[in-house]
Parts: sequence; structure tokens; C-alpha cells
Amino acid sequence: MINKKNYFIVTHQAIPWEIPFPHCVIGVEGYSPPTNEGVAASHTISKQLDYETALGALRSLMVINQEIEAMEDSRSVFWGSYRLFLGKETNEDWLSPSMQENLTITPNFFKTNWKDIITTEIPDGTDIMIPAPRILPDTILGQYARVHHLDDLLFAVGCAIRNGLLDPISISKMLESNTLIPYGIFAAKKLIRYEFNKKLWACVIDYHKNYYYPRYGYQRRVIDFVFERVISMALIQFIINNKLNCVSCRNIWISEDGIYKPSQ
Repeated sequence: MINKKNYFIVTHQAIPWEIPFPHCVIGVEGYSPPTNEGVAASHTISKQLDYETALGALRSLMVINQEIEAMEDSRSVFWGSYRLFLGKETNEDWLSPSMQENLTITPNFFKTNWKDIITTEIPDGTDIMIPAPRILPDTILGQYARVHHLDDLLFAVGCAIRNGLLDPISISKMLESNTLIPYGIFAAKKLIRYEFNKKLWACVIDYHKNYYYPRYGYQRRVIDFVFERVISMALIQFIINNKLNCVSCRNIWISEDGIYKPSQ
């Protein structure tokens, strides 16, 4: 049976609150959602990759492609985590800093008010919706070097160039930019999402095979972190090069007490 749901939610556990709109759950790290709710990533990718914590939500890319392959090219496809969603509040000036503040809400507020704050369809005349870009205090290169290991980013950029996700002509300017599209959970028409996922997964596998080695603590999520930056640069290039109609939107986080807590 063809999956008709176009909102994909990635989780490593049973979702601790109700998601009150139609969605397809993608279970990672061995989590298998009930068959009427979604699919386990390990049904599409290897169990080794499914259990690789460093990959984060990237483990869902090929699952989403499998689920949307038969959809019409014009369908909207959304991708989020069980606690992160794209908001309904949008701005056509997608580089405007006005959307940079996240909105963090409780599960009860989410359940009652989701229609007013969560986007589940791309607005008419829009090709792609992105999380509101962050304006960094320095540059993509500098910010990553301060928080993570710079060589990881450089290797990942090489993978993205080699696999056709990044255009090498402008990459030096991209690394010197202070604009970061966070999280990588953009929404787009099916054809855009499908092709982007395919190239991105090729980059991820290239990096995992040739350059990845496990780190400890917070840095264990290295692939997730590094490709957040790669996705940001690739989206900016893709939007500009293809003259896409793009809007940015506020990010909606859910937590039990309404306070944002970064995942560890």
C-alpha cells in the first residue's frame, strides 16, 4: 500500500505526546513504531547504520524517499523530529532575523493549538520552506571550529562536492558566510525533496565510510552536526541557483515544561 502521509517524524522512542495531525513515524536506533503509525529505518538501511547514533535524523533520508517515490511531484513533503516542527509564522524575506527566536511549547499547548502554529502544507506559490536562518557571530567555518573539530567539516564538504550536493565554485564564500539554516528539516515539493535526499545520503555514506571515527560525549553526534552545516550551504546554493520561491518559518520545539533543552 502506498503511504499517503506527507509529514515524516523521526524518533528513537515511542513519542511521549500525541501528534494531532496525520504523520508517518520513522523509528531509528532500533525503535519500531506500530505498523499503522510508521516504519523502522532498519527496514530500509542496514541495522549497523540504524544504530549509528552519529547519524542522527539522517538515518531517515532513504526511508522518506522510499515512502514518497510514488507521490506526485507537486506534493508537499515535511520532515521533522518528534519534538521539532516548522511553524506557521513565515517570512518571505527568508534572511530576515525576525524569525530567529524559537517557540518552545508544552505538549498540552501543542495538542490544543497546533492548527494555529504548525505548518503541514507548503503555502501556494512556495517551492520550499526552511527553518529561519541564524546569523552567526562569525562564520560557518569559525563557528564550527570553535565548537567541534574543523577537519570533520572540511572532509564533509569534500564529500558533498564529490557527490554533487555542493557547487565548488562558491564554497569558499559559503564557508565565510555568517548565515546558517539550522536543523535541516526543510519542507519542499516532493521532486525537490527526493533528489536532495538522494544526493545528501550519498554524501553521508561517503563520509561515514571514509572519514568517520567515533567520538565520545557530546561529539559522538559528529555526522549529524557536520551535515547540518553542509545542508545549510547546499540549501542556500540550491535556492539561489534554481530561483526557488522560498519562505522561512519559526521553529516550534516541544518539551514537557515548555523550556528548550538541547539533546545530548
